[in-house]
Amino acid sequence: MKQLIYILYSFLLTGTVSAQEIRITSSYKELEQTIDWAKEKAMSFVVTGQSGPINAYIPSYWAGYPLRTAFYSRDFCHQTAGAHLLGLTEENFTMMKAFAASANAAKKWYPLWAINFDGSPYELDYRNDNDFVREVPATFELVEKAYRLHCWTGDRRYIEDETLWNYYTQAVNDFVSLHDETFPNGIAEGSGEGDIFKGVATFNEQKDIPLIEAGDGIACQYQAFLSYAKMAGLRGDKETEKEFARKAKELKTYFNTDWGIKNTDSYNRGYAPDRKPVDGWGKENSWFIQMKEISDSESERTIKYLDFIAECMDSRNNIPVNIEAISYIPEVFFKYHRNEEGWKWMKHIMTTINEQHAEGELTGSNGNYPEVSFVLISNVVEDLAGIVPDASENTIVTLSHLPEEIESLEIQHIVMGDKDISLTHTGQKQTKLSYNKGTSSLIWEAGFPEAYSSIYINGKKISCTQRKVAGKTCSFYSLELKSGEEATIKVIP
Repeated sequence: MKQLIYILYSFLLTGTVSAQEIRITSSYKELEQTIDWAKEKAMSFVVTGQSGPINAYIPSYWAGYPLRTAFYSRDFCHQTAGAHLLGLTEENFTMMKAFAASANAAKKWYPLWAINFDGSPYELDYRNDNDFVREVPATFELVEKAYRLHCWTGDRRYIEDETLWNYYTQAVNDFVSLHDETFPNGIAEGSGEGDIFKGVATFNEQKDIPLIEAGDGIACQYQAFLSYAKMAGLRGDKETEKEFARKAKELKTYFNTDWGIKNTDSYNRGYAPDRKPVDGWGKENSWFIQMKEISDSESERTIKYLDFIAECMDSRNNIPVNIEAISYIPEVFFKYHRNEEGWKWMKHIMTTINEQHAEGELTGSNGNYPEVSFVLISNVVEDLAGIVPDASENTIVTLSHLPEEIESLEIQHIVMGDKDISLTHTGQKQTKLSYNKGTSSLIWEAGFPEAYSSIYINGKKISCTQRKVAGKTCSFYSLELKSGEEATIKVIP
């Protein structure tokens, strides 16, 4: 019933009925059943069209504890892809703009940490412009996720809306300079006091060494620079595009030659207020380094650090107690082709949905935490299926990350811009893509792990190319499909 109401709302809002519901079928039936649950659960968190005690709700969905009528920036960032795949395009845009509009000079360009469903500040986390919850990585991750949403939707508002563009610009310029005072090095700092109401450098809120700069902060800043450069290019501003592409490259070099490796054989995950580097296990400020790809993917350090993350996650003393933190881990391992480990942690999440959440009084079971259902959907599409969209270029890249336990995965009605696409992976050696409908040609770049000299398109042998993806050589072939066409591509060892 709730989904029907939402579809009717979408019609009133846009004049068109939302795209057909995404459907996932698999040889691994537990995955299929879990995603059916996740779709229904995620849609139950949509509050668009409802009203609160004072005002009507803006188009939005729950992103945070279910007993708090608000959406949180960190949760929202992690839920956006899943929300898009469920058709919540207007909710994503409205929530993104609400965070952007909340940042101002008085807050030194921090966005609010939490926003009521009516668009006002959520007062539990906001007292005044000098006293509110704030975490450095969120400022930057909002910029990155806005660009990722543009890649999924092709919606020009993400790059042309003046409120959004002003926010991106302040985040990668003034925000950095205003929070780079104690140890000026071009990295945005937290207060170094470990107090979320004074500003912290990291997403890790567990008891730990207070950090003034953190691995997740610098990694998110790197992705924000990259995303801002790409959005500037889409606006036709080639000078700014080159400037921030250069800044992103310089920041990555700085991390891999100084900040990230100083006085350690591993990676530093932050710096203490006395400017001493801190390595070891820091949960988010450890795994965000790999997830945001600021480390050198071909370095032996990165391979060893992924081993270190796996070891810590297997330790009872080091594994995060909250399921929403664990929900990042599948993406980390799938990204680096460690598919069995990514699947292991995806299954862990799937099998602990009904267990009590670490903050059970606010949430109940793990499955009641909104991030879980939304992220499981994006795990299937972006991580297992390895889909990388670019709606503005009418391009989709695919690269199977199926583990041995999953023989086949079919995803129907993937919406990218105005296109409806279906895809089937058979292991890691065959992919079928159907371009169901759309207004222009679709460029499909089909990828396969390992190096092959040729591939087979609908049975015909054709040469392909190779390139490195997250440190691994993969084979690719691009072809153009018109609406209504499909193709099957496979490799033969």
